[in-house]
Amino acid sequence: MPIENKKQLIEKLTGVHSSKKSYYVALKEKIDELLNIKREWEVTFSAVTDLLVFINRDYEVQRVNQAAADFFTTSENNLIGTKCYKLFYGRKEKCSPCLADQVLHSQQTSYQQSRTRNNRVLDIFAYPAFTEHDEPYGVTYYAKDVTRLIDSVKLASMGEMSAGVAHELNSPLTAIVGNSQLLLREASPQDPHFQLIKDIHTSGIRCQRIIKNLLTFSRQDEFTFEKVNLNEVVKHALELAAYQIEKSKIELKVNLCDDIPMLSGSMNGLEQIIVNLLLNAKDAVEDKMRGTSEIQKGLIEIATRIHPDGDYSIVEVSDNGEGIPDEHISQIFNPFYTTKQSGKGTGLGLSVSLGIAQAHGGFIDLDTKAGQGSTFSLILPLGKQ
Repeated sequence: MPIENKKQLIEKLTGVHSSKKSYYVALKEKIDELLNIKREWEVTFSAVTDLLVFINRDYEVQRVNQAAADFFTTSENNLIGTKCYKLFYGRKEKCSPCLADQVLHSQQTSYQQSRTRNNRVLDIFAYPAFTEHDEPYGVTYYAKDVTRLIDSVKLASMGEMSAGVAHELNSPLTAIVGNSQLLLREASPQDPHFQLIKDIHTSGIRCQRIIKNLLTFSRQDEFTFEKVNLNEVVKHALELAAYQIEKSKIELKVNLCDDIPMLSGSMNGLEQIIVNLLLNAKDAVEDKMRGTSEIQKGLIEIATRIHPDGDYSIVEVSDNGEGIPDEHISQIFNPFYTTKQSGKGTGLGLSVSLGIAQAHGGFIDLDTKAGQGSTFSLILPLGKQ
């Protein structure tokens, strides 16, 4: 580039004439000024406590703030390049209707409230970003987590109703279970009525378990916390669920981390979560084994491990069952929502489990692929006192 052109360029960038000071000193000052502006912008961006996510026209995440990284429990680098529909909803294809498309087409701010893949409710405001030629080139999402507000309003009456129904049913069921147990003690296995009485007793126990879920659902935060070993919790859960899994001719693999640290939690509450996840995995595998003409070897794996950052303990329950279709993912943690056949599920298992996990300061994550299986991860903080 000719010297005169360079001078003109520097003068244009710096706004300084050569007679006032050196071009290069002025240019350095301008660069320092721009860097300071950039740093201030980055500090402001990260200081926002709600989620900020910027995506390009290909729905790929280009920038997130710290609140978004914390919300999705990973680093910014791991989020960059992720499709927004996969990040928010665990989908393989873009949403329909698509909020980003709506904003880019109308070039106006838009809003929606939606439930994400980890069962959090977000108020999402989408803003179009423009080039200097007023052409939209991306979308900025500003999202506020309103889960607690929405769920508290939605579940308050439902919890009250559940508790009332549960208490009303508990008294007659106690009599049914108690009397059938007495009859079983007096009847021999050869008695023609023995199996009928046993069925009554088994059904009564199952109803009591459903009632216990209803009561837990209505007061999810009432737990007695103590120091617990997650491996011991898994072993106790396996004592309850392993027989049903193996009876269904499903292979069960257990892989427990030897140096898993103690954490503060409710032994019974955590055990309930793991039993629910194991039995859900069993049902998913059984459905696949029944639905295929090929010989399907069922497999369930349960493992404990420590998160790489050292702040969380994780229990993973994986299966090679039916998996969960994309359209159901955002709803599976909703109370009374179930994909199981009529009579096989109440729709309370995952909802109650999530409530217990949240009472421990943790959450439940899901990785699934329809037709290939699912992995549910119970993630619990180690620092909770």
